[in-house]
Amino acid sequence: MFRFRSLPFLLLTIFSFSAVLSEGASPNEIRFRVAKNNVPLKIEANPYYLGHILEFRIFQVLKLDFSPEEMATIVSFVLTHASKESPNQIVIPGYEKNLELVIGFRYIEKAGDILFLVVTNYNIETESIDTSDPQKQLATICQVKSNRFVYFEDLYSEKKISEYKESGNLLSLANHYLMDEDPNNDNLVDHILESILADENKNELEKFFAFLTKGQFAIIQKNFSLAEEIKSKSILRIQKIKLEDKEKADYILKLYSKELEWMKAYETKETKPLKT
Repeated sequence: MFRFRSLPFLLLTIFSFSAVLSEGASPNEIRFRVAKNNVPLKIEANPYYLGHILEFRIFQVLKLDFSPEEMATIVSFVLTHASKESPNQIVIPGYEKNLELVIGFRYIEKAGDILFLVVTNYNIETESIDTSDPQKQLATICQVKSNRFVYFEDLYSEKKISEYKESGNLLSLANHYLMDEDPNNDNLVDHILESILADENKNELEKFFAFLTKGQFAIIQKNFSLAEEIKSKSILRIQKIKLEDKEKADYILKLYSKELEWMKAYETKETKPLKT
């Protein structure tokens, strides 16, 4: 979650589109608004990183549970239309009684870096649609680098890497390599995860997380057959986990499954059609 000292939420002259939702999808209608004379900034990016940030930094806070097809549509819309000139929007009509939730997004160039900014009209303190205090509007910002959307806490850090190695926190080390902006260190991830899985002193929950991280790596690489295999085996692995830890494991597996499904939908173009 990121707060900004001065970011008025501007509504521009916009074109409006709606996602056609099938029966049984999320109860929210989704509309997409594109600023007039919008000039998209074309960026080649792995869609996983954008969807991951939107899900964990924005959608979960707003308690929005989109279907895989809706997530794929949202990610596709953002990557297709995001620009530096003006914000475009994802809109949820009737999010709060008769008020619409607005999720604005745009790129910003600063000191040669491309940043991606998301600002909503949702007040994180009152937990309601409220733009009276821009500092309290739910927002996030990340850097776009090496075809990835990277949250600032996940940027490559020698200090963090040293701390993880010294403390033996191998799971965090693998996650750091996987989510940072350097794709060249991804080849270190699998060996780290295998060492966790082979360590008899590691508890089953940590091994479960390591196993799913292997699946996460497969999703990022778009190796969906391996990701599906890991998902199936993970269901069996849950049985080894202590009862008090199973709720955590079930929750993480649910999130993993959701990311796998929307990435598959994105790659096969199973997105929701837009209409004016």
